[in-house]
Amino acid sequence: HVHWARTPEEGRQIILDICKKADARSVIKGKSMVSEEMALNPALEQSGIEVVETDLGEYIIQLAGEPPSHIIAPAIHKTREQISDLFADNHGQYGLTERVTDVADIVNEARQVLRQKFLAADVGITGANFLVAETGSTVLVTNEGNGDLSSTMPRVHIVTAGLEKVVPTLDDVSSMLRLLARSATGQEFSCYTSFFTGPRRAEDDTGPEEFHIVLLDNGRS
Repeated sequence: HVHWARTPEEGRQIILDICKKADARSVIKGKSMVSEEMALNPALEQSGIEVVETDLGEYIIQLAGEPPSHIIAPAIHKTREQISDLFADNHGQYGLTERVTDVADIVNEARQVLRQKFLAADVGITGANFLVAETGSTVLVTNEGNGDLSSTMPRVHIVTAGLEKVVPTLDDVSSMLRLLARSATGQEFSCYTSFFTGPRRAEDDTGPEEFHIVLLDNGRS
């Protein structure tokens, strides 16, 4: 299902309606700058839905109650000590009471908490790096793999994207992907580059039952 949102308000309402129809109590999110543009998280929370960011940087600033400070590294302004304090203050409810300071231990603690959120979520919301008109596919580029889990584990997958992310063909996407990682992080290619083309089919082992794309205009056209 493809939805057209002229404004952030329309985008929020479309997503809220999808979540209500799915009787969603919990939502997991991959990093999406368009969802920031929509101010989506507060709207979902005000409707009584738990929202959990699963990109590690976004998760950190969600705990801190702050907006992202960088489009790729949203928590780049946080020190390791500040992150340790955030985790110590927020993870006791999950039985993680020891304050960890080693980077690997911090990441593993986040993984433990987020894994349970992935398993329990009713709806997954992600952004999209590209949308392919030729095939109807959305393309998601990440280095953590959380985008793939957010896309495939919940019953409903919602993609939020600006209309400028639409490209004509798969050939066009291949050119853009070569450009993207090198320009963004200096990598030759990202760790995960995933194509999603609709909901789970009868022969598929995994994937959502519903697949929605919310295209935001908000002055772009």
